[in-house]
Amino acid sequence: MDLIKILFIGNSYTYFNDLPGMLQDLAQAAGKPLETAAVTSGGKSLEWHLYSNPATLDAIDKGGWSFVVLQDYSLQTITDPDKMRSAATSLAARICKVGATPVLYLTWARQHIPEMQDTITKMYVQIACEIDARVAPVGEAWRKVRAAEPALVLHTEDRSHPNILGSYLTACVFYAIFFKETPVGLPATFGLCNGVRAVVDKGKAALLQEMAWASIQELNRESGEI
Repeated sequence: MDLIKILFIGNSYTYFNDLPGMLQDLAQAAGKPLETAAVTSGGKSLEWHLYSNPATLDAIDKGGWSFVVLQDYSLQTITDPDKMRSAATSLAARICKVGATPVLYLTWARQHIPEMQDTITKMYVQIACEIDARVAPVGEAWRKVRAAEPALVLHTEDRSHPNILGSYLTACVFYAIFFKETPVGLPATFGLCNGVRAVVDKGKAALLQEMAWASIQELNRESGEI
């Protein structure tokens, strides 16, 4: 299998718990050749990455990527979807120009406002169709877990960012998207930043893996292969 190289562009929803590193560690443990890099800044939008952060465009233009993941500000689909659409469209064109595939990181609802998920999902899927990007249905996986196990918390105390379980679920979704196979059976132990390793309860890990795969299968049934 050829090496898959992923560039993540986003904000704290991407860098919390070192999601790119976590994904890379899980993939390597499964014998999959994958490398990740990231350009992130807390609270920033795709519009900011496009117009105000030259490092983002430099990273894209460097090329050599298999996929480039785009993650917008968590409320952008609610407050200003047109700005999200415009920025995603411009960034996707740049990504395709270097031979990579754009992937939209469909995020989750705030813990105390679960009804947000409908709008978030609708906008990400709609824009992905418009720009011919793949969708990583992370928010839908979160919704499935919260429905199946309401007591299982994925958010931190701020009710917005992901805790370790939330990031692990997110990594499982991306694993399934990039390798087109179930994440069921991935290790429950993985690396975090600074050489620290985390361990997830095996029963919880199995549930998160199953819900990640189910979210992708459901999206495939609704819209075809992503």
